[in-house]
Amino acid sequence: MDTVADIGEFGIIKRLSAYAGAHPDVLEGIGDDCAVVRMSGRVVLVSTDMFVEGTHFRRATAEPRAIGWKAAAAALSDIAAMGGSPTCCLVSLGCGRDTDAAFLESLYRGMSELLAECGVALVGGDTTGTDGALALDVVVLGEPAGQRYVTRKGARPGDVLAVTGWPGTSAAGLCALERGHAAPELVRAHRYPRPRIVEGQWFCAHDAVRAMIDLSDGLVSDANHLAEASGTGVDIDPEQVPLAPALRAYATGPERSAAGESVEAAARAFALTGGEDYELAVAVAAGQAVGLIGAFKERFGVPLSTVGQFTDAWFGARVAGQSPERGGFDHFR
Repeated sequence: MDTVADIGEFGIIKRLSAYAGAHPDVLEGIGDDCAVVRMSGRVVLVSTDMFVEGTHFRRATAEPRAIGWKAAAAALSDIAAMGGSPTCCLVSLGCGRDTDAAFLESLYRGMSELLAECGVALVGGDTTGTDGALALDVVVLGEPAGQRYVTRKGARPGDVLAVTGWPGTSAAGLCALERGHAAPELVRAHRYPRPRIVEGQWFCAHDAVRAMIDLSDGLVSDANHLAEASGTGVDIDPEQVPLAPALRAYATGPERSAAGESVEAAARAFALTGGEDYELAVAVAAGQAVGLIGAFKERFGVPLSTVGQFTDAWFGARVAGQSPERGGFDHFR
Protein backbone atom coordinates (compact mmCIF):
# COMPACT_ATOMS: atom_id res chain seq x y z
CA MET A 1 0.00 0.00 0.00
CA ASP A 2 1.37 3.38 -1.01
CA THR A 3 1.02 6.20 1.50
CA VAL A 4 1.21 9.90 0.75
CA ALA A 5 4.64 9.86 2.41
CA ASP A 6 5.75 7.25 -0.14
CA ILE A 7 4.65 9.17 -3.24
CA GLY A 8 4.92 12.75 -1.97
CA GLU A 9 2.76 15.81 -2.42
CA PHE A 10 2.97 15.97 -6.19
CA GLY A 11 2.50 12.25 -6.56
CA ILE A 12 -0.79 12.39 -4.68
CA ILE A 13 -1.88 15.46 -6.65
CA LYS A 14 -1.24 13.53 -9.87
CA ARG A 15 -3.32 10.58 -8.67
CA LEU A 16 -6.21 12.70 -7.43
CA SER A 17 -6.20 14.74 -10.64
CA ALA A 18 -7.53 11.67 -12.41
CA TYR A 19 -10.90 12.45 -10.80
CA ALA A 20 -11.11 15.99 -12.15
CA GLY A 21 -13.95 16.61 -14.56
CA ALA A 22 -13.92 18.36 -17.92
CA HIS A 23 -16.12 21.25 -18.96
CA PRO A 24 -16.07 23.44 -22.08
CA ASP A 25 -15.77 26.58 -19.95
CA VAL A 26 -12.71 25.32 -18.05
CA LEU A 27 -9.74 26.89 -19.84
CA GLU A 28 -7.08 25.76 -17.35
CA GLY A 29 -7.71 23.04 -14.80
CA ILE A 30 -5.47 21.33 -12.26
CA GLY A 31 -1.76 21.91 -12.66
CA ASP A 32 -1.28 25.67 -12.57
CA ASP A 33 -1.34 28.39 -9.95
CA CYS A 34 -4.99 29.14 -10.72
CA ALA A 35 -7.88 27.48 -12.43
CA VAL A 36 -9.12 29.57 -15.34
CA VAL A 37 -12.80 29.40 -16.21
CA ARG A 38 -15.20 31.25 -18.47
CA MET A 39 -18.28 32.70 -16.76
CA SER A 40 -20.91 34.55 -18.79
CA GLY A 41 -18.31 35.38 -21.39
CA ARG A 42 -15.72 36.63 -18.89
CA VAL A 43 -12.47 34.88 -18.00
CA VAL A 44 -12.12 34.31 -14.24
CA LEU A 45 -9.05 33.19 -12.28
CA VAL A 46 -9.74 31.05 -9.20
CA SER A 47 -7.26 29.86 -6.59
CA THR A 48 -7.43 28.32 -3.14
CA ASP A 49 -4.74 27.95 -0.48
CA MET A 50 -4.74 26.07 2.81
CA PHE A 51 -2.88 27.61 5.74
CA VAL A 52 -2.52 25.16 8.63
CA GLU A 53 -1.09 25.56 12.11
CA GLY A 54 2.03 23.48 12.62
CA THR A 55 2.77 23.37 8.89
CA HIS A 56 2.56 26.99 7.71
CA PHE A 57 2.85 28.77 11.04
CA ARG A 58 3.35 28.25 14.76
CA ARG A 59 1.76 30.54 17.31
CA ALA A 60 5.00 30.53 19.28
CA THR A 61 6.83 32.33 16.47
CA ALA A 62 4.03 34.15 14.60
CA GLU A 63 1.81 36.91 15.91
CA PRO A 64 -1.84 36.60 14.83
CA ARG A 65 -1.70 39.66 12.55
CA ALA A 66 1.23 38.10 10.68
CA ILE A 67 -0.62 34.77 10.34
CA GLY A 68 -3.56 36.49 8.63
CA TRP A 69 -1.34 38.65 6.45
CA LYS A 70 0.69 35.69 5.22
CA ALA A 71 -2.36 33.54 4.54
CA ALA A 72 -3.70 36.31 2.30
CA ALA A 73 -0.32 36.81 0.65
CA ALA A 74 0.00 33.13 -0.29
CA ALA A 75 -3.41 33.11 -1.97
CA LEU A 76 -2.99 36.46 -3.72
CA SER A 77 0.38 35.35 -5.05
CA ASP A 78 -1.31 32.65 -7.14
CA ILE A 79 -3.23 35.35 -8.99
CA ALA A 80 0.01 37.33 -9.39
CA ALA A 81 1.69 34.24 -10.88
CA MET A 82 -0.70 34.35 -13.83
CA GLY A 83 -0.55 38.11 -14.30
CA GLY A 84 -4.05 38.60 -12.98
CA SER A 85 -5.93 41.21 -11.00
CA PRO A 86 -7.50 39.86 -7.77
CA THR A 87 -10.97 41.13 -6.92
CA CYS A 88 -12.47 39.23 -3.98
CA CYS A 89 -11.86 36.35 -1.62
CA LEU A 90 -13.63 33.92 0.70
CA VAL A 91 -12.03 32.57 3.85
CA SER A 92 -13.01 29.39 5.69
CA LEU A 93 -11.82 29.02 9.26
CA GLY A 94 -11.46 25.90 11.40
CA CYS A 95 -10.42 26.33 15.02
CA GLY A 96 -10.84 24.89 18.49
CA ARG A 97 -13.78 25.99 20.60
CA ASP A 98 -11.43 27.45 23.20
CA THR A 99 -9.69 29.75 20.71
CA ASP A 100 -9.39 33.33 21.95
CA ALA A 101 -11.79 35.53 19.96
CA ALA A 102 -9.36 38.47 20.18
CA PHE A 103 -6.69 36.27 18.57
CA LEU A 104 -8.98 35.60 15.62
CA GLU A 105 -9.88 39.27 15.28
CA SER A 106 -6.20 40.18 15.11
CA LEU A 107 -5.62 37.43 12.55
CA TYR A 108 -8.43 38.71 10.33
CA ARG A 109 -7.20 42.28 10.81
CA GLY A 110 -3.83 41.32 9.35
CA MET A 111 -5.52 39.54 6.47
CA SER A 112 -7.80 42.48 5.72
CA GLU A 113 -4.88 44.94 5.77
CA LEU A 114 -3.15 43.20 2.88
CA LEU A 115 -6.42 42.55 1.03
CA ALA A 116 -7.25 46.27 1.26
CA GLU A 117 -3.79 47.23 -0.01
CA CYS A 118 -4.39 45.01 -3.04
CA GLY A 119 -7.93 46.25 -3.67
CA VAL A 120 -9.50 42.91 -2.74
CA ALA A 121 -12.76 42.48 -0.83
CA LEU A 122 -13.44 39.72 1.70
CA VAL A 123 -16.95 38.63 0.73
CA GLY A 124 -17.65 35.50 2.77
CA GLY A 125 -16.49 32.06 3.83
CA ASP A 126 -17.30 29.45 6.45
CA THR A 127 -16.41 28.57 10.03
CA THR A 128 -16.23 25.26 11.84
CA GLY A 129 -15.04 23.93 15.18
CA THR A 130 -12.14 21.48 15.26
CA ASP A 131 -10.35 19.34 17.81
CA GLY A 132 -7.00 20.04 16.23
CA ALA A 133 -4.93 22.78 14.68
CA LEU A 134 -6.23 26.10 13.45
CA ALA A 135 -6.71 26.08 9.69
CA LEU A 136 -7.57 28.69 7.07
CA ASP A 137 -8.66 28.09 3.50
CA VAL A 138 -8.41 31.24 1.38
CA VAL A 139 -10.15 31.32 -2.00
CA VAL A 140 -9.28 34.23 -4.29
CA LEU A 141 -11.06 35.22 -7.50
CA GLY A 142 -9.63 37.53 -10.10
CA GLU A 143 -9.42 38.21 -13.81
CA PRO A 144 -6.73 38.81 -16.39
CA ALA A 145 -5.36 42.33 -16.15
CA GLY A 146 -4.91 42.59 -19.93
CA GLN A 147 -5.42 40.55 -23.05
CA ARG A 148 -3.94 37.33 -21.72
CA TYR A 149 -2.88 35.38 -18.65
CA VAL A 150 0.45 33.55 -18.25
CA THR A 151 0.58 29.86 -17.33
CA ARG A 152 3.39 27.59 -16.20
CA LYS A 153 3.66 26.03 -19.63
CA GLY A 154 5.22 27.89 -22.53
CA ALA A 155 8.96 27.89 -21.84
CA ARG A 156 11.10 26.81 -24.79
CA PRO A 157 14.67 25.49 -24.98
CA GLY A 158 17.00 28.47 -25.06
CA ASP A 159 14.71 30.69 -22.99
CA VAL A 160 16.16 32.42 -19.95
CA LEU A 161 14.97 31.70 -16.40
CA ALA A 162 14.77 34.93 -14.39
CA VAL A 163 13.60 35.65 -10.86
CA THR A 164 12.42 38.81 -9.13
CA GLY A 165 13.81 40.14 -5.87
CA TRP A 166 15.70 38.07 -3.34
CA PRO A 167 14.84 34.35 -3.02
CA GLY A 168 15.57 32.65 0.29
CA THR A 169 14.87 35.51 2.68
CA SER A 170 11.66 33.98 4.05
CA ALA A 171 13.30 30.63 4.79
CA ALA A 172 16.21 32.38 6.47
CA GLY A 173 13.74 34.40 8.53
CA LEU A 174 11.99 31.23 9.67
CA CYS A 175 15.35 29.71 10.62
CA ALA A 176 16.19 32.82 12.64
CA LEU A 177 12.83 32.71 14.42
CA GLU A 178 13.05 29.06 15.32
CA ARG A 179 16.63 29.34 16.58
CA GLY A 180 16.24 32.64 18.39
CA HIS A 181 18.65 34.54 16.15
CA ALA A 182 18.48 38.30 15.64
CA ALA A 183 17.64 38.94 11.96
CA PRO A 184 14.77 41.47 11.90
CA GLU A 185 14.79 42.10 8.14
CA LEU A 186 14.62 38.40 7.35
CA VAL A 187 11.98 37.77 10.00
CA ARG A 188 9.83 40.51 8.51
CA ALA A 189 10.25 38.96 5.05
CA HIS A 190 8.99 35.68 6.47
CA ARG A 191 6.06 37.11 8.41
CA TYR A 192 4.90 39.82 6.02
CA PRO A 193 5.66 38.81 2.41
CA ARG A 194 4.24 40.93 -0.40
CA PRO A 195 2.79 39.21 -3.46
CA ARG A 196 4.13 40.60 -6.75
CA ILE A 197 0.72 41.44 -8.19
CA VAL A 198 1.63 44.56 -10.16
CA GLU A 199 4.87 42.95 -11.32
CA GLY A 200 2.95 39.90 -12.56
CA GLN A 201 0.62 42.15 -14.53
CA TRP A 202 3.64 43.92 -16.01
CA PHE A 203 5.15 40.59 -17.10
CA CYS A 204 1.84 39.58 -18.61
CA ALA A 205 1.89 42.65 -20.82
CA HIS A 206 5.20 41.56 -22.38
CA ASP A 207 5.06 38.80 -24.99
CA ALA A 208 8.70 37.93 -24.22
CA VAL A 209 7.48 36.35 -20.97
CA ARG A 210 6.38 32.85 -21.93
CA ALA A 211 5.74 31.16 -18.58
CA MET A 212 5.54 32.23 -14.95
CA ILE A 213 5.21 30.82 -11.42
CA ASP A 214 5.48 32.20 -7.89
CA LEU A 215 8.09 30.91 -5.46
CA SER A 216 6.11 29.10 -2.80
CA ASP A 217 8.09 25.85 -2.58
CA GLY A 218 11.57 27.18 -3.43
CA LEU A 219 13.41 28.24 -6.59
CA VAL A 220 14.61 24.75 -7.57
CA SER A 221 11.24 23.13 -6.97
CA ASP A 222 9.21 25.84 -8.68
CA ALA A 223 11.60 26.06 -11.65
CA ASN A 224 11.08 22.31 -11.96
CA HIS A 225 7.31 22.90 -12.16
CA LEU A 226 7.88 25.37 -15.01
CA ALA A 227 10.12 22.93 -16.86
CA GLU A 228 7.80 19.95 -16.41
CA ALA A 229 4.72 21.91 -17.47
CA SER A 230 6.60 23.12 -20.55
CA GLY A 231 8.09 19.71 -21.42
CA THR A 232 11.66 21.00 -21.09
CA GLY A 233 14.60 20.99 -18.76
CA VAL A 234 16.10 23.96 -16.96
CA ASP A 235 19.63 24.47 -15.69
CA ILE A 236 19.98 26.82 -12.71
CA ASP A 237 23.32 28.55 -12.22
CA PRO A 238 23.71 28.85 -8.44
CA GLU A 239 26.33 31.59 -8.84
CA GLN A 240 23.77 33.81 -10.56
CA VAL A 241 21.04 33.48 -7.92
CA PRO A 242 20.88 36.87 -6.14
CA LEU A 243 21.58 36.95 -2.41
CA ALA A 244 19.98 39.68 -0.33
CA PRO A 245 22.45 41.67 1.79
CA ALA A 246 20.51 40.64 4.91
CA LEU A 247 20.81 36.98 3.89
CA ARG A 248 24.56 37.29 3.36
CA ALA A 249 24.89 38.96 6.76
CA TYR A 250 22.88 36.21 8.44
CA ALA A 251 24.96 33.50 6.77
CA THR A 252 28.13 35.00 8.25
CA GLY A 253 26.83 34.52 11.80
CA PRO A 254 28.60 32.02 14.04
CA GLU A 255 25.46 29.89 14.28
CA ARG A 256 25.59 29.25 10.52
CA SER A 257 29.37 28.77 10.38
CA ALA A 258 29.12 26.19 13.15
CA ALA A 259 26.97 24.03 10.89
CA GLY A 260 30.05 23.23 8.83
CA GLU A 261 28.92 24.97 5.64
CA SER A 262 30.71 27.88 4.05
CA VAL A 263 29.00 31.25 4.27
CA GLU A 264 28.29 31.17 0.55
CA ALA A 265 26.89 27.62 0.66
CA ALA A 266 24.63 28.44 3.61
CA ALA A 267 23.21 31.53 1.90
CA ARG A 268 22.72 29.77 -1.42
CA ALA A 269 20.95 26.84 0.22
CA PHE A 270 18.29 29.26 1.46
CA ALA A 271 18.08 30.99 -1.94
CA LEU A 272 17.80 27.76 -3.94
CA THR A 273 15.44 25.73 -1.79
CA GLY A 274 13.75 28.09 0.67
CA GLY A 275 10.05 28.65 0.00
CA GLU A 276 7.35 31.21 0.79
CA ASP A 277 9.13 34.18 -0.79
CA TYR A 278 6.32 34.72 -3.31
CA GLU A 279 8.79 36.16 -5.79
CA LEU A 280 8.06 35.42 -9.45
CA ALA A 281 10.12 33.14 -11.69
CA VAL A 282 9.65 33.70 -15.42
CA ALA A 283 10.74 32.12 -18.68
CA VAL A 284 11.85 34.88 -21.05
CA ALA A 285 12.77 34.74 -24.72
CA ALA A 286 16.57 34.91 -24.72
CA GLY A 287 16.87 37.69 -27.29
CA GLN A 288 14.67 40.00 -25.24
CA ALA A 289 15.88 39.16 -21.73
CA VAL A 290 18.43 41.98 -21.36
CA GLY A 291 15.94 44.66 -22.33
CA LEU A 292 13.22 43.21 -20.14
CA ILE A 293 15.53 42.99 -17.12
CA GLY A 294 16.59 46.62 -17.49
CA ALA A 295 13.03 47.82 -17.94
CA PHE A 296 11.84 45.84 -14.91
CA LYS A 297 14.47 47.33 -12.60
CA GLU A 298 13.73 50.83 -13.86
CA ARG A 299 10.00 50.33 -13.31
CA PHE A 300 10.04 48.60 -9.91
CA GLY A 301 13.42 49.35 -8.34
CA VAL A 302 14.07 45.68 -7.51
CA PRO A 303 16.26 43.22 -9.40
CA LEU A 304 15.15 40.79 -12.05
CA SER A 305 18.04 38.34 -12.24
CA THR A 306 18.95 35.77 -14.88
CA VAL A 307 19.47 32.53 -12.95
CA GLY A 308 19.30 29.79 -15.57
CA GLN A 309 18.37 28.60 -19.02
CA PHE A 310 15.82 26.17 -20.40
CA THR A 311 17.12 23.23 -22.40
CA ASP A 312 16.03 20.18 -24.34
CA ALA A 313 18.99 18.15 -23.02
CA TRP A 314 16.94 16.73 -20.13
CA PHE A 315 13.57 17.00 -18.40
CA GLY A 316 13.07 18.93 -15.16
CA ALA A 317 15.34 21.16 -13.08
CA ARG A 318 19.05 20.75 -12.44
CA VAL A 319 21.57 22.93 -10.64
CA ALA A 320 24.82 23.52 -12.53
CA GLY A 321 23.90 20.55 -14.72
CA GLN A 322 23.50 18.17 -11.79
CA SER A 323 20.42 16.73 -10.11
CA PRO A 324 19.86 18.92 -7.03
CA GLU A 325 20.93 17.54 -3.65
CA ARG A 326 18.10 19.43 -1.97
CA GLY A 327 14.62 19.97 -3.29
CA GLY A 328 11.92 22.33 -2.18
CA PHE A 329 9.17 21.85 0.37
CA ASP A 330 6.92 18.78 0.13
CA HIS A 331 3.96 18.63 2.52
CA PHE A 332 4.07 14.85 2.85
CA ARG A 333 7.79 14.16 2.99
